[in-house]
Amino acid sequence: MDLIILSENGFASSTEILNFADQLKTKKMKKKEAEQVLKLFVEDKWLSERNGEYTLHTRCIMEMEQYILSNYQDVARKCNICHSLAIQSQVCETCGIGMHLPCVGKYFKAQTEPHCPHCNDFWPHEIPERIRDRHHASC
Repeated sequence: MDLIILSENGFASSTEILNFADQLKTKKMKKKEAEQVLKLFVEDKWLSERNGEYTLHTRCIMEMEQYILSNYQDVARKCNICHSLAIQSQVCETCGIGMHLPCVGKYFKAQTEPHCPHCNDFWPHEIPERIRDRHHASC
């Protein structure tokens, strides 16, 4: 969870996760065991995997939202549009609000020059096309 939440894009690679598992102080895990745990987390819908990159699944975000918000106060934020926990998001460089990538796409869809919905400063990030995000069905 640390690797995903503390990353810039809301993803952690399998290599990063396996290296991190190797450094655990509480329980040493062999690479094969760590790979099996990752596989189970995906099967049980705690993590989602795409091209060797892992992110939190909708189930994890919904069930662990309060835990994540209280334990990662410096980096975890709620989406300014849908008010759900935003793991894969863009952040306003001026006021610091965050928005899920699908919410960014929807919010700025009709705007030729995007501005932050909170402070009205120019939104400097690339605007994703409106996509159906299976990780955030609630958006």
